[in-house]
Amino acid sequence: MQSTADLNLLAVLDALLQEGSVTGAARRLHLTPPAVSRALSRLRTVTGDPLLVRAGRTLVPTPAAERLRGPAHEALAAAQAVLAPQRTPSDAELERSLDAVLVVRTSGDAVQAWGPALLGAVTTAAPGVRLRFVGEGDESPDPLRDGSIDLDIGAPPPDAPGADELHHETLLRDTMVVVGRADGAFARRVGDRSPTASPTAADLAAVRHVAASRRGVLRGPLDDELARHGLERTVVATAPGYVPACALAADADLVCLAPARLVGTLAVTGLATWPSPVPLPPVRIGQTWHRRTHTDPARRWLRDRVRDTIAPGG
Repeated sequence: MQSTADLNLLAVLDALLQEGSVTGAARRLHLTPPAVSRALSRLRTVTGDPLLVRAGRTLVPTPAAERLRGPAHEALAAAQAVLAPQRTPSDAELERSLDAVLVVRTSGDAVQAWGPALLGAVTTAAPGVRLRFVGEGDESPDPLRDGSIDLDIGAPPPDAPGADELHHETLLRDTMVVVGRADGAFARRVGDRSPTASPTAADLAAVRHVAASRRGVLRGPLDDELARHGLERTVVATAPGYVPACALAADADLVCLAPARLVGTLAVTGLATWPSPVPLPPVRIGQTWHRRTHTDPARRWLRDRVRDTIAPGG
């Protein structure tokens, strides 16, 4: 018996058992009768059974061939399905059938800003989907590579080993603004000059700050810009994200920097925002995924929903 299967022989076996003749099998397979006869000879050797025997002017299947008829047909259909080009289901088809837990790694700030809208869009369209938001530990591509997370929403991935395996799409660029209490020390300092006055670098250096930093870093781009003016600010606290930094700013009469669109989603009362008096790099938010899930219909569908939520209208 051959040690490996031959799908061509399986196709000939199925055709012979369905047609009951070499000529009919040849016509079905678009082969010549001699080619099918040679394949039948090989099938007899492989199976150890004559399969089709002559009865008068026709061929009739042996009992072994009768037993093979159904399994051979099913095996051929399964093999053809596996090897056929994969059809991408439409969103409507996918949404009706999708039943999965999709894991998104992101910050608490992003969950605050876009989580409710994303959850609503996903569960309304595909009730069988559950979203699992997990916090950022580091920016390692390993969880994307091994499939423990499906998508990362946040800053572009760092240039680190494995980064070449990732796809990244920038969804928005946001402007950093100064955030503080509408009746706080910073507001009074700026307002004392004029109700419509814009803050200066000196105003920023004169008040106490809370810095948003997941790693508790006290310095940032603002410090470099203030240093260019010969100024230095006082950072009295750090918070692990923009949302808690804004909450501390409101409660403790501090100022912080935060993305303008994020501040617009906050339910913290009594806050005001001002344009930064010094240039600051914009915040870039995007989605990152591993190339292994690039063509997967369910993950592609999730990325479409994220895009529609964070960057509506493109």
